[in-house]
Amino acid sequence: MTVLQNGLLALLLFILQPTFLVGTALVFIAKSRRFKYARNQLRASIYKDHYELKRFFLWGIIPGIVISLVSFIAGLPVSIDWIISYHVVTILLLGFGYRFIHPVFTFSLSALMALFMGQFISFDERIRTILNQWNSPFVQGDSLSYQSLQPILVLTILLLLSTILTLHISKLNQFTPRFLKTKRGKLVARYRMTPLWLVPLVVVVPGDTFTQLFDWWPVFTIGSQSYSFLIIPVLLGFRYTVQAQMPTQAKNALLRDFLILAVIGVAVFGLTFWQVEIAAIGLLILLAGGIVVLYRHRLRERKWSFRFGPAEEGLRVVAVRPDSPAEKMDIEIGDVIMESNQRKLDTAEDFTESLYSSRSYIKLKVKRIDGELVITETALYENDAHDLGLVLLEEITVK
Repeated sequence: MTVLQNGLLALLLFILQPTFLVGTALVFIAKSRRFKYARNQLRASIYKDHYELKRFFLWGIIPGIVISLVSFIAGLPVSIDWIISYHVVTILLLGFGYRFIHPVFTFSLSALMALFMGQFISFDERIRTILNQWNSPFVQGDSLSYQSLQPILVLTILLLLSTILTLHISKLNQFTPRFLKTKRGKLVARYRMTPLWLVPLVVVVPGDTFTQLFDWWPVFTIGSQSYSFLIIPVLLGFRYTVQAQMPTQAKNALLRDFLILAVIGVAVFGLTFWQVEIAAIGLLILLAGGIVVLYRHRLRERKWSFRFGPAEEGLRVVAVRPDSPAEKMDIEIGDVIMESNQRKLDTAEDFTESLYSSRSYIKLKVKRIDGELVITETALYENDAHDLGLVLLEEITVK
């Protein structure tokens, strides 16, 4: 086979892996649900672009290339039984939504599960015969050992650091409000953040399992040990809800907690050179630490009052359409529209009537989330006259 044919076959094998197929399907479902919800609840889609797909396929390209190079240069082999465990664990955790779809959870849990199976579970002779026929790694002497946990720990830390950097640089600003009523019957908005993206990660796999399945698979040898490459689709994401903090504020708090966890992970990895079994402890720390970070976010949300509830005066903004007159006027979610064209606003109908009073110009008095009062204005065009691109809490009726 030619190099091009080998590359196309390797790409096909990447696409056919379960996590890639399931992750891609979930992104399409999420986009479809968002459109349907926006039409039913908000009467129009706030974000018309396919940002879920762009994020899923583009955010992880550069981190994938960088971490793959580190994996190859540093020589970080992973066993095939861990790869199988990773796919199984990821698909099972997807049953909880996006909450735990991050290597901090999936890599750690799958590695510990593979270690347990390799160290403590022995197969019946009949099962062993079948597994041998399938060339199963669980009976080929390649099962995960404590020594093999070190590369997985490193990859988990690198992917955690890449997550922090990606979310810090990238704009996570598509805020589609969801609504609920408090115990006192007041309508409030909240935002469920579900970032999910794909990192194509090239890993080094020891053994000749792939060549026995695919005779064309490229293999290289160091000493007496054979190695091959595999591109695995790594899903990165999690889910958190914001209703008491500003979304950017909540994201920054989460990133600070994850950075602390990454520093702890690096420190524990350093100890593995003294005692290799500490790698298992390091993965347990990352797994438990990820849960603690998400739990700390929930505590922050519980301590504070609802940030996106009804204003004492004026109308609460809960969504702003991109490239709209409202965005040009720097209106943000959480702002309160106090006056429109010098008319005090008490109801959504007041706002609509104020727009009709001037078809070519709009002037708003806005109270920011921090209490600052600002005056903002813009010219209106024919298509904008009665649609500034705002969704107001007072316009919503919960169905």
